[in-house]
Amino acid sequence: MLPSYRFDFYTTSICVGEVKDQENREALLKAVDLGLVKVVEPGSEYLRKATDAARIVGELSKVSEADLSVIALALKLSQETRVVVLTDDYSVQNVLYQLGIGFKPVRTSGIKSAFKYREYCPTCGYVPGRPGEKVCPVCGSPIVRVRVS
Repeated sequence: MLPSYRFDFYTTSICVGEVKDQENREALLKAVDLGLVKVVEPGSEYLRKATDAARIVGELSKVSEADLSVIALALKLSQETRVVVLTDDYSVQNVLYQLGIGFKPVRTSGIKSAFKYREYCPTCGYVPGRPGEKVCPVCGSPIVRVRVS
């Protein structure tokens, strides 16, 4: 059973699609049917901004398409209202922090400070261009991250 709050809750269709556990999926779909959770697509402009922000912060290899959709939706909604993203994902928190968008961890303590990273292939210098890239598509070496601030 979902608790009752005086807030609007949003998610994206890609996030809904990631909920595989039957019980949680049914609860989420019921919340959507009841209007307690709204499924909104952020649009390509905001997805591009979210991807660029993740790249600049050095988190692109650590975030998924679903993570980017949440960041993009937060960017879109922040144009209209105050936004707080509920997430325990440290990479998502780091990108949101750098964008000035509020977040609240659910089960973890959350990040204490934000950092920027440099992501690259140590063998050929390739820089990740897609979310979640772990292996260099040019030479096959693992992508590494080095903290720069």
